[in-house]
Amino acid sequence: MFKFFRAFKLDAEYRELIESHNRVKADASVIRDYLLAVLSDAQNDIPKFGDQRLEQANQIIGNIGAGAFYWMADIAAQMVLLSTAKFNGIPTSVDVALSAPLTPESIVYEVVRV
Repeated sequence: MFKFFRAFKLDAEYRELIESHNRVKADASVIRDYLLAVLSDAQNDIPKFGDQRLEQANQIIGNIGAGAFYWMADIAAQMVLLSTAKFNGIPTSVDVALSAPLTPESIVYEVVRV
């Protein structure tokens, strides 16, 4: 009987771990898609801080919490570091992972792996 309860507990812990991983993956996808949408807006001369994007950001922060804001800041920091390295001729892991020509979208997909 003890084995049954132990197995049941391990199964529940495993399910919780999988669900947590899936939540993080889904959250990362939402943040990556938002970043790509903002990038697309910039490439298509859509005004910054539009109501639609601000509402979308508000929903993301409402659903994911403060972690979403931190995650976006971390992505921005990574992009700055990549730009600085590229400007200074320092190879990065993104250079190795991606082949030329690089696009902003391909870099986003490399930096925000899901």
